[in-house]
Amino acid sequence: MASQDQRLLKESLDLVAPVADQLIAAFYQRLFTEHPEVRSMFPAAMETQRERLLNAVIALVTHFDQPENLLPALNSMGRRHELYGVSLGHYAAVGSALLATLQEFAGAAWSPAYEAAWARAYTFAAGTMMQAGALSGVEEEEPLAA
Repeated sequence: MASQDQRLLKESLDLVAPVADQLIAAFYQRLFTEHPEVRSMFPAAMETQRERLLNAVIALVTHFDQPENLLPALNSMGRRHELYGVSLGHYAAVGSALLATLQEFAGAAWSPAYEAAWARAYTFAAGTMMQAGALSGVEEEEPLAA
């Protein structure tokens, strides 16, 4: 299933790659509009944050069939997010906003198979981060590398 999901993730990411920067900006706009309570958890200047998210998404897609390559960075990010006060509800809000934004930007090419693959990928990433956050013990954040 992971290799099929990775193929679907790559295909769908390729659909939106030409407008990836706009997609990430639209994701944050959607997140902050639908959940204004999370805006204060982010920096005023979002350029670096948008770049980090884009890199994390690319890494998730690139390494989804080899989760062991993702675990160190996801665990580190999960511990960091715990410090920021990120809750289960916040993870759900991010997942919902991400999938809705991907669907919006992919347009008619979006499919239920893409939706399911992204839901599984996000559930894996968020679940790993939440588990690490619950265990806490913060160390330096390790960025996801594509």
